[in-house]
Amino acid sequence: MAASSGGPIFLKSINSSGVVKGGEYIANLFIKSIEEVGASNVVQVITDNASNMKLVGSTVEQTYPHIFWTPCVVHSLNLALKNMCQPSEKSTQFINCKWILDLIGEVSSLKNFVLNHDMAHALFQKHSALSLLKVAEMRFASHVVMASHVHQVKASLERMVMDDDWRNYKGDKVIEAKTREIKSLVMNDEWWDKIEYFLKFTEPIVSMLRSADLDAPKLHLVYDMWDTMIEKVKAIIFEQEGNDLIVGQSYFFYTIQEILVVRWNKSNTLLHCMAHSLVPKYYHESWLKGEGNGVRRLAPNENREISLNRVKYFQRYFKDSNDLKQASLEYGVFASGSGFFSETHVVEAMMYEEPLSWWANHSVNALLLQSLAYKLLSQPASSSCCERNWSTYSLIHSIKRNKLETSRAEDLVFMYYNLCLFSRQKETYTSGPSKYWDVVYVNPFVIGKYQAVLIKLSPGAGAKARKESNPVKPSVWGSSL
Repeated sequence: MAASSGGPIFLKSINSSGVVKGGEYIANLFIKSIEEVGASNVVQVITDNASNMKLVGSTVEQTYPHIFWTPCVVHSLNLALKNMCQPSEKSTQFINCKWILDLIGEVSSLKNFVLNHDMAHALFQKHSALSLLKVAEMRFASHVVMASHVHQVKASLERMVMDDDWRNYKGDKVIEAKTREIKSLVMNDEWWDKIEYFLKFTEPIVSMLRSADLDAPKLHLVYDMWDTMIEKVKAIIFEQEGNDLIVGQSYFFYTIQEILVVRWNKSNTLLHCMAHSLVPKYYHESWLKGEGNGVRRLAPNENREISLNRVKYFQRYFKDSNDLKQASLEYGVFASGSGFFSETHVVEAMMYEEPLSWWANHSVNALLLQSLAYKLLSQPASSSCCERNWSTYSLIHSIKRNKLETSRAEDLVFMYYNLCLFSRQKETYTSGPSKYWDVVYVNPFVIGKYQAVLIKLSPGAGAKARKESNPVKPSVWGSSL
């Protein structure tokens, strides 16, 4: 898959049957694809956080120093949630997160008993208009989704265990003991309070996960999203424990913070810091003064980590020493609000104008930074479009069509998926009787997990992405950009 400012597009599929998917093999596939679209057109390669992908990213960056490997932020958030809900006994987080592990185990046990026993399931359906859905473990935030489903049918579960038929539930000793255990859980207000607390402090994490799991430009927002999300989690936990936000202490929050910060440090790159540095809003006084909690925010040029990584990015990206000096000078003028950037209308536009639009309108005296902004402010932060393409391949290569040759299946997926993407560019997709025709409702918490890859192209790179020798694909490829 590849994506540009015009949206994602399916490039090609690779038949890797019988091949070990090691880092070297995958890296060679990436390099070949990058050469096809043109290395100068590629900004970043987004993958999941698997160990072999680190080798892939390192190989690609060594081959093309201006291209960055970026771990999928959605996958990073999901791993953080997994560390909270399934802490290892040997980890430092186990003591403070054990209650979450126990809670998830009890929720799972309740759900499985109701769904796997006909009598219990019939009693539940008798008292509930909603279904108690199964949640696949490969889903993102699956533990949160499962707890949310159970909480939604709380009243129905209470009526179920108070039903006369539940008291008369007959079976072997194990079954009867399980019915008593479930009734004890369902009628325990403290147990429901734990579920509500769990859903409450994970809500900012899931909200960020959902926000980042889009094809839309998000890379430049990720750094601030992490900081804001952690602060929201802190506020919820401190409120629950009755602690003061400024001077209070919470060992549970410190544990959650450690999990989140470790995952962020593993996925944070020079690209995140550079993109963050190019968002005009983050230099405006209205944003810097914070949200009324008395804590002033730091501008990107005041943040030590961001500043160091920005310098490293400049040194890596600009091979010409004159360009490096000019880019540094332009950033200094921009960050300090000097020269043209001090004009009243330019400063005011920082807060209400989209970052990409702001750079197009007000950066005629900073052309190097403007060219960077065009590239970095149009980047996604996740490989979401790959997940949606997988479902397209499953539609094409079904049980009835399981003898399709790989090349034939690739052509069908290419045509079908890119035509779908092309249709989303039309006005009829967002209005009229057939609007959002390809959207199927799912629970808002349910987000698919995938191990996929996304090559992110710079604006206007789509025309070069497919070989001219292929007779069926160029028109669809060009139409979606």
